[in-house]
Amino acid sequence: MSGFKVLIIGAGPTGLLAALALQRAGIDFTILERRKEADLNWGASVCLWPQSARVLDQLGLLDEARALHLPMKKKCNLRRDGSVMSWSNMVENIGHYHGHEWMLFQRGDLVNLLMGDLSDIANQLLVDKQVTSIASGPDGVEVKCADGHTYSGDLIIGADGINSTTRTFVDDITPDATSGDFTTTFYGFYGHGTTVSEDLEPGVDYECHSEGFSSQLIMPSHEKYFFTIYLKLDKQTNDRYYITAEEADALAKKYGDIYLAPGVTFREVWAAKNWTHTAPFEEGVAKKWFRDRVVLVGDSVHKMTPNIGFGLNTGWQSTVVLINLLRDLLRDNPNPDIKEITETFEEYKKTRFNHVTKDVELAAYVFTDGSEGCYVELFAGAEL
Repeated sequence: MSGFKVLIIGAGPTGLLAALALQRAGIDFTILERRKEADLNWGASVCLWPQSARVLDQLGLLDEARALHLPMKKKCNLRRDGSVMSWSNMVENIGHYHGHEWMLFQRGDLVNLLMGDLSDIANQLLVDKQVTSIASGPDGVEVKCADGHTYSGDLIIGADGINSTTRTFVDDITPDATSGDFTTTFYGFYGHGTTVSEDLEPGVDYECHSEGFSSQLIMPSHEKYFFTIYLKLDKQTNDRYYITAEEADALAKKYGDIYLAPGVTFREVWAAKNWTHTAPFEEGVAKKWFRDRVVLVGDSVHKMTPNIGFGLNTGWQSTVVLINLLRDLLRDNPNPDIKEITETFEEYKKTRFNHVTKDVELAAYVFTDGSEGCYVELFAGAEL
């Protein structure tokens, strides 16, 4: 398959998975990452459900992943006054029933694992490459970056997240415009820290759902915790809704007395944090998944609230489908024309659209319902 070149925009977990899948398929690629360096401390936790753990298994990375992942066992639902509603062995049972465990990582550890499997990282992963323009024609693609460099190839995979430069090209809109495909109902902040309470049972996902405020405190050990705070907007919006660090501090004071775990208030978690980030929690599925020789994967094309950790997993499943289709296409014809590429992209969207739409709806349902009943339905036969 030599001669065919893919440009991947974005070096997050989904972009890196696309790269490793292309590498296994013998397809040439270059990753363009806007950050100046790989910030392994950026981001809080990410989880892999069994279907994604199987992908790591197929890539030969599962043993290394198991050495890095943070073991979890239980889930605890509580009221905002700290009283416990229910306990569940759900997390532990997932691995028992599905053959591969539910795996929790600090985001940087997973990114580092994936980067480490690139065969020629110096040439395959280029950092400080802020994309300024994308061009696609009958015979190839071209990407211009803010540093003045230009990169050419046969196809572009946009894995650059919810604020995707690639999607503005696919949608044919200006960079400062917003896509009507995504809405924001909830916003908040997430982060991580070290010790918050020696009295809490480790290996537990503590969750609190109440009117206008929900939280997750994930504590794999007494030496590490991750938290996410969800706040509801007065009105749903298509605009990008962000808050400042000062506003986050004010909100932390406002909700400081709410318990995120038995005996542990949000005030204590906030005071002990090492890192935090504010963000809107967008939801939606893009209507357009591709244009010419440019195609989208991950959060750039489907985004959901992070409460059940399906975002990364759904992105990985879409990426696997796309790369498998590209491999089949190039195996039959190493120099496909735009018609054949379009047909491949159409098959990719057709295969994944209903699946990702259900995942977005499921995440929203779990978030608003706050119970575990839908998880039972999921394991009883709903498609992942």
